[in-house]
Amino acid sequence: MAFYAVVSILIVNIFHPFFRKIFKTDLPFSITLADITFAVFGTYVGNRFDLYHTFFAYDIMLHFISGILISLTLYEVFFPSSYRNSIPLVARVSLSMIIGLAGAGFWELCEYFLDIFTGLDVQRNLVEDFELIGRHWQNSGVKDSMNDMFNGTLGSIMAGVVIFFRERRKMKMSEDHLPAGK
Repeated sequence: MAFYAVVSILIVNIFHPFFRKIFKTDLPFSITLADITFAVFGTYVGNRFDLYHTFFAYDIMLHFISGILISLTLYEVFFPSSYRNSIPLVARVSLSMIIGLAGAGFWELCEYFLDIFTGLDVQRNLVEDFELIGRHWQNSGVKDSMNDMFNGTLGSIMAGVVIFFRERRKMKMSEDHLPAGK
């Protein structure tokens, strides 16, 4: 459990300054708070209290939320408000969803290497056989990874919908405040 506590503390202390320095952008406080809360609950609390086994939908929920947070966070990084109007909204939303999908795949690669280098079983490869929907699975790790990527993708699509309507509302509000004839 010390490993997860250390990871959580590092993420909390490095996350915001890292984005500010590397990407030269300031993330909105609400996104920073959501990302930090997610990191702490996803890594430490989930493992400390064994929520992966005691709460059926915990893993599904985490990967869905990670898709949302990855898309929202990187939307702010790659499309700062200063030049959002120069890129069409549909292109920005599509790229944010693709970024979320890529983030879900990258996360699964991280889980794979974590299993290799630490001997953990976060991808559930050590489960021999279990039944799901009347079928037996010999390697539940493949099913787990595909399910995680699917949920991350659904989350990124949800984030894309949120971004689309939020940005469209902002565009509409700015048009309403223009003087007549402009």
